[in-house]
Parts: sequence; C-alpha cells; structure tokens
Amino acid sequence: MATTIRSVAAAAGVSVATASRALSGSPAVVDSTRRRVIQAAIALDYTPSRLARSLVTGSTGNVGVILPDITNPFYTSFLAGLEAALGAQDIGVLIGDSGENPDRENRLVRRMSTQVDGLVLASSRLSDEQIVAATSRRPVVLANRMLETSEELPKRLGQVVIDVHPGFTAAVNHLSSLGHRQLTYVDGPAQSWSGRQKRIALTLACSALGLPLRIRSTTRADFGAGRTAGRQVAAEAAQDGTTAVIAFNDQMALGVLAGLREAGKDVPGDLSLVGCDDSLEDGLAWPALTTVGSSARALGELAAHKILNPMGQEAGLIPTALIVRDSTERARSDRGAPVA
Repeated sequence: MATTIRSVAAAAGVSVATASRALSGSPAVVDSTRRRVIQAAIALDYTPSRLARSLVTGSTGNVGVILPDITNPFYTSFLAGLEAALGAQDIGVLIGDSGENPDRENRLVRRMSTQVDGLVLASSRLSDEQIVAATSRRPVVLANRMLETSEELPKRLGQVVIDVHPGFTAAVNHLSSLGHRQLTYVDGPAQSWSGRQKRIALTLACSALGLPLRIRSTTRADFGAGRTAGRQVAAEAAQDGTTAVIAFNDQMALGVLAGLREAGKDVPGDLSLVGCDDSLEDGLAWPALTTVGSSARALGELAAHKILNPMGQEAGLIPTALIVRDSTERARSDRGAPVA
C-alpha cells in the first residue's frame, strides 16, 4: 500500500496540513519542522500524488500535445525534444493524434483542456478562430503554424515555426545549377500552413530564375500519397518535361521514389528528387535523399520553452538548409555541360 501524507504527518508529529505545506516548500513552515517532515517522507518512501496535488494547487503538471500524424518520424523527433525539455521540469505529456482531421483535433482540444495546464498544437489544422477560442481554455503554443491576422494575438498564445524559405530557395538553386528546367512539387494537405509556406518559397525561387513549377496536390503527407504521385509524375514526365521533383516531406519523398521505380524511372538518372525535414534513418532511402534539413527536435524543445517561459508575441524560428546527397544529379539533357 502506498504511503499517504497522513502517514508522513503522523511520523513527523505534525498535522496533515503542516506536512503538506512543508513538502510544497511553503515559507510558513519553520526549518526545523520542514526537516523533520522531509526526513519522515524519505524514511517512508513517500511519493506525493499528482492528482491530489492538483486538487489543491489547480495545476495538473501535464501538457497536452496534439499531432496531425503520430506515425510521421518528424513528429517522433519533435516529441522527443518536447518531452525531454518538459520532463526536466517534472511535467508530463499527454498525446493526441488528430489524423489530419480538424474536427477531431477540435474535440481533442476540448477534452484535453480539462486534464492539462497547457496545449501544444503541432501543424494544427484548426482555423484561426478555433485556435483563438482554445486559448480561452488553456495557454496554447502553435508549432509549425502561425495565425494570419492583423488583430492583436491572444496573450496566452505562443508560436514556433520552421523557416522553410532558406532551405527551399537553396533546393531550387541547386536543381537549377544542375540543369533542371522543369520542376514538380508534390504538395501536402491543402489546409497545411507549412505547405503554404513551402509553395510560396518555391514559387518565389522559381520565378526569380525563370523556371516553371508544377504543383501536384495530395490529401495526405505520407508514403502512400507520395507513391501515387510518383507514378503519376513518371507517366507525365515525357509530356510536361519534368526532370526534378521536390516533395512536401521525406515520407512523401520516399513514396515518390517507390512510385518512380515502379514506373521504371531511375533516381537520379531519369529524375532528381528532393525531400524535406531530414527525418529518415540513414540507409532507409536509396539513393540517399537530398533534403531540406531542419531540426524537429529543436522545434519541440523551443515549443516546450515557449510554454514554460512565455516570450511575448514574437515567433520562435528554426532555420532550414539544403543537405545534398545522392538523389540529385545533372539533368539528362544537361550532362556534359560544365558545372555552374
């Protein structure tokens, strides 16, 4: 049977209220009494109940995290960084998976709000209005999502994002330097805020170089969607001239790679391929995937810091950079030309 605060109080010769105040660090308890209570707690191997403590303090000691796809390695790394930072402060993490469904995400927000002290919404699919409403329930940190409003942001809202523009601009410049003159972007879900930032970055970078960009829409950001898109790109490449593909994330890029191979296309011999996130284990993609790298773990750590120590309304930024590996090479039509 677990030791109770009543047992500790009896062993220390004090009231239950005094024992509770002593263990919570209350300055109302004199040092000699505090030492006596602590010694009794150690001797009895007493562990305070988080539930009981929450009834007194109103704090649960937990943070809720809602993800759009828990199977995506990007979010595994994100959670590792978040949990490590919160765990160091003895704060627990409750996890929900919305499955890219905004209605389900909203239900998770409502349910979790009664069980946690704050919410972290990763790549949220909720509307701006729904997110603002969530802050009336609990403090909220948006990870990889920003509100797009001219109105003043709620004081209980924090935002941390990955800045995709440097990495995606570098990807377009890299492919252009290899002689690629027609790019196809395999997009993620239409409601994805980060997807919109990627489209903007690619459009601007291609426009600056005079390169046409084709955007292929999908409904999910996973291997299956990428595989289907890869087969479609392979079937249409001869007509539209595509020689390089950029994918929304590495999971989709892995699918694109499979789809291209199924259609008899070689990477990078026939088409070059670029992913995003640098989330794949070494050796999982063959050839090794050129990707727009960022740190999901750093994003998780920054989200934890934001919810523990609100830093005003300025968004926290995680940078991106291109990591060149073996899935990109000179366009077939450009081979033999001097390297730019």
